Amino acid sequence: MRRLPFGALLAAASLTTAPFSAFLYGTREYVGVGDIWRYPVVAVCAVVATGVGVSAIFGRSAGTRMGLVLGWVVFALFWYRDVGAVMDRQLAFTAIPGELAWVLVLIAGVMVIHLFAGVSTFLRAGLLFSLTMAGLPLIQYGFVSLTAETGSTERFDAVSAEAWQSRPDIYYLILDGLGRADVLEEIYEIDLTEFIDGLDHEGFVVADRALSAHPMTWLSVPAVLDQEYQAYPGSLGRPATHFRTNRIMSGDSRTHDELAGQGYRFVTATEGSGPFCDLELSPIRDLAKCLVQGNSMNAAIRVQLAWMTPFYGLANRGLLPAGVIGWLEAEDLRWTDEKRQGGTFLVGDVLEAVKSVRREHGRVPIFVLAHMMHPHPPYLLDSECRPSSHAGFRASVDAWDDLVGLRMGVDCTRKQILQLIDSISQDAIIVLQSDHGPGRGELLGSDSVAEIPIEDLWTRSSVFSAVRLPEKCRDQVSDTYAGVNTFIVVFNCLAGTQRRLEPQYSYWAWYADRNVVDVTSRLRQYEVERVRS
Repeated sequence: MRRLPFGALLAAASLTTAPFSAFLYGTREYVGVGDIWRYPVVAVCAVVATGVGVSAIFGRSAGTRMGLVLGWVVFALFWYRDVGAVMDRQLAFTAIPGELAWVLVLIAGVMVIHLFAGVSTFLRAGLLFSLTMAGLPLIQYGFVSLTAETGSTERFDAVSAEAWQSRPDIYYLILDGLGRADVLEEIYEIDLTEFIDGLDHEGFVVADRALSAHPMTWLSVPAVLDQEYQAYPGSLGRPATHFRTNRIMSGDSRTHDELAGQGYRFVTATEGSGPFCDLELSPIRDLAKCLVQGNSMNAAIRVQLAWMTPFYGLANRGLLPAGVIGWLEAEDLRWTDEKRQGGTFLVGDVLEAVKSVRREHGRVPIFVLAHMMHPHPPYLLDSECRPSSHAGFRASVDAWDDLVGLRMGVDCTRKQILQLIDSISQDAIIVLQSDHGPGRGELLGSDSVAEIPIEDLWTRSSVFSAVRLPEKCRDQVSDTYAGVNTFIVVFNCLAGTQRRLEPQYSYWAWYADRNVVDVTSRLRQYEVERVRS
């Protein structure tokens, strides 16, 4: 045991952990410890085991150097993009490519460790640095988690005091990332005319001027379900974390409350370990059935971690073994063959879940929420809703420039919607609504709304929105139907009430920017100018 350099191994373990703890804190709004713990555990075990092995064979000094070098290499791997960003923004005058700068930094760190690993002052400083880099983000994450809202309120009544006039099944399809018809036609040359004509024939009202309440899923969907905006300009701002909005998406919302009061049961379909089926957060757990397919959250995390390293670029260039590339692109968490084993859900899967609820509970009204990722990158499905292997595919949630995949994703989405319409009762209410439009142009690289061209704002904020209500209520659907009024309109129809609609705004809130901006007027003015031109 005396041959083991415990201090150096602790420093190496901390250096290895630091990128993951920083990633956890930086993505705390949608990633939890349970989503990423495997990566740092495996990495730390590999580094420490190697250090222990080298110490046992070659002695304490060699083990110290090996452990620190490996810890530094892992640490540096995940700062690859940051080194490149510093070179591009702050040191561009040197004309040194970011890749070369990173290699130089990596080599310099290895050389410093090799030269000074035997110096006790260096080891103490290195241990303090590594513990700080690993521990500070975890402390910040823990503080945010402890101060955030947790738990759920058991507020649902078994029976509402005032029964609705009718209680049909309600299907709410969240068509993640699907653009509005005019956006798809103008920006992407995708014509939805025939599809919309078919919806009109089936009794749908399509809102051709709909805007999202917010430009991100974790704000826009809660705005729909809780029937109020989740972020406001000025002092109210936006929520600091996902805890409250996740709770709403999982069923602790005004919409779920009203439906439960009318005796509805719930079927939720989603991909991966997202918030929609985190029933511990909400009181619908005894009323709900979840259909969880694939693992889009874990796949997105793995891809994002890979993107932080040089491996992502090497994989895109085909310079790594096929098995390694497949793992980096999270193919094992997605569809990889015709078996669809563990893959994303389709309408047929949703209908089977509804049938199982019917078998168990009889003729009860059902509310179906299906979070459909088909029109959102990475585009896993082809035009026939089969696993896609099209040229240019990238296993990234930011691959909005994969236009082949986008078109096929839209085709698949249309087919799925038509299949649903053909398979369920004509009396069922169906809400088809995207949470936001596609990401485009400078949008994904901007931290402030002021930096984003209006066309990119319009593309992201304009949403596909359509609803099928009983014929008597269709004139209540405006051409801007979306957002916080989505279920107010539906429930007014079913209850025979005239609850006041909320003013419709599009409040912009982005990941790195804590400000909330009302972009409604800009978007409406842009639409007017487009028509004039």
